[in-house]
Amino acid sequence: MALHELKFVRQYEGEMLRRWFDDDEGLFDLIAWVDDAGAVSGFQLAYNVNGEERAITWLGGTFSHRDVDPGDDSPLSNDSSVLGDTTVFPIVDIIKKFEHSSRNIASDVRSMLLGKLEEFAGTLSR
Repeated sequence: MALHELKFVRQYEGEMLRRWFDDDEGLFDLIAWVDDAGAVSGFQLAYNVNGEERAITWLGGTFSHRDVDPGDDSPLSNDSSVLGDTTVFPIVDIIKKFEHSSRNIASDVRSMLLGKLEEFAGTLSR
């Protein structure tokens, strides 16, 4: 289980560069938004992608943690995923798994995310 960066990621004019990382086992899916200086300015780390998916988001200096409703799986509709409220949050386990899974991704992205996950964990223990 190791994250790897996807090479051909759709970019949107006028928005920050998006870097997308995925693993082979469906544990993590990571999107990092990168500013013009090359620094990670936000991220969304989805976990349990093949199960009860949840997402940790850090944007604008604010954290959130949400359930991910995958939308309708009917072939007759094209519903997008929706973030909802969540109560279960195994942050220590997520950090340990992310440390292991992210060992091969860009070190600047990895270290920034690990720092932010630790920061988020600190806000939860208060």
